[in-house]
Amino acid sequence: MKEKFNNAVLSYPDSNNLGDYIQKIASKQFLKGNIIEVDRDNLNNYSGEKIKLIMNGWFMGKPKNWPPSINISPLFISFHINASIKAFILNKKGIEYLKKYEPIGCRDFYTKTILEEKGIEAYFSGCLTLAINRKKLKFKFNLRKGILVINVIDRILPKFLFHKKATVKNFFNDSIQLIKSPFKVINYIISMRRIKGFLKKQKKEIKFLSQIIESNKTNTYEREKLAHDQLYAIANSEVVLTSRIHSALPAVALNTPVLFISDGLDHINQRSRLLGLDNFFPIVKSKELNKISIEKILLNDYHKSFVEKMKTKIKNFINNH
Repeated sequence: MKEKFNNAVLSYPDSNNLGDYIQKIASKQFLKGNIIEVDRDNLNNYSGEKIKLIMNGWFMGKPKNWPPSINISPLFISFHINASIKAFILNKKGIEYLKKYEPIGCRDFYTKTILEEKGIEAYFSGCLTLAINRKKLKFKFNLRKGILVINVIDRILPKFLFHKKATVKNFFNDSIQLIKSPFKVINYIISMRRIKGFLKKQKKEIKFLSQIIESNKTNTYEREKLAHDQLYAIANSEVVLTSRIHSALPAVALNTPVLFISDGLDHINQRSRLLGLDNFFPIVKSKELNKISIEKILLNDYHKSFVEKMKTKIKNFINNH
């Protein structure tokens, strides 16, 4: 007799990034009936009934909580390991866990490479958000209008986290950020001047949205609704200009031309996430904008073969348990 598993997706109760909720929407499209949601950052603590869990996206906020519970049967697809925590995910126990579920579908070439270096079979799957389906989301095919700008170059700006715990390491890290701060602000001003100049030349309606929200003012249902609204705005824009992966990839899925601005993404934590994604959308620096024509940003079908492979993998995963 087959053991019964329920379907599950990752949840993000503490996330202020709509990109996480867009990834959840992408996963839910493939599942029917009662869908269980499991906190990405506390997978080891899951003690409920046996579940089949689509493991897509960025891992993870609490790396010491890896590997997941034995009650979770995972499908690793569009999986990304953040560079700053790879030592936690790929310790001896973590490697043994991932090898049980290989081959691992990786969202980027960085993750694929570090897994293969540990002897884990891996392949480049692309991202599940490339499979977002306009018809399944019941989006009307309205007239596309204007340029949608979502969080361009926001990561250049300095962010300080003055830690409550006074340690030499924390003091050193904050001191470095203070030293770098004036240079980051100057770079941001220069880059924004280029971007504003580029937008002004287009003579189109400009709309602005943010992928980052105040999580303490919304519940998870409201955040998923905001993510859905952002997808609708992307679907009904002429062009998307962004520095956020989970605004750019859904634009590809929704057949909206997208231009990804990579200023401020030179650190390995950010750069690693982009490796391979330039196959799906153009990635440029703001200084290159003067050479670009909005009308000539081309759509391509490169992502479609990846989408079909992901659909097949998920269908087999769901039906074979």
